[in-house]
Amino acid sequence: MRRRNLLRWLARGGAAALCASPVIETAAAPQAAPAARGVMTVEVFANSAMLVTPAQTEQYRLVVHRMDRLQQIKQYINQQIPRGGESVARRWMMANQARIKREITPAAVAAANAINLARYYRIDHLPAIVINRQAVVYGVTDADQAVQLFLARQQRAGRR
Repeated sequence: MRRRNLLRWLARGGAAALCASPVIETAAAPQAAPAARGVMTVEVFANSAMLVTPAQTEQYRLVVHRMDRLQQIKQYINQQIPRGGESVARRWMMANQARIKREITPAAVAAANAINLARYYRIDHLPAIVINRQAVVYGVTDADQAVQLFLARQQRAGRR
């Protein structure tokens, strides 16, 4: 299979059909500590270059979606394909196709889910943090700071 065909297969969602559960990069389920005044879920949409803090929390469920994950998958595959012409690459792909699918499927599914969620939330730029699946905070990668901004916004709206 040529490199271009594999990338088309990935873009059409071929890998998504192979695995039903997404891979969550960072997640911490709520423990004994109560949620920060009603905040139960915080979803961070960022690329790999953006440092997301905190890495874990016990106050709410934190999910980090890396929006450039498909690019990373393409780079990973391209680095593994041997040079030496199309016939060499085709033989290598046929010999390693099952292993590659096994390795990249979870990441491809997570990438597809992140893209769909970003569309659902109508996120138009990064970084973006979605709180309780209802409010989007742009421009920060610190989940705790986004929660504080969200709570302050809610408090101001409640005074009106």
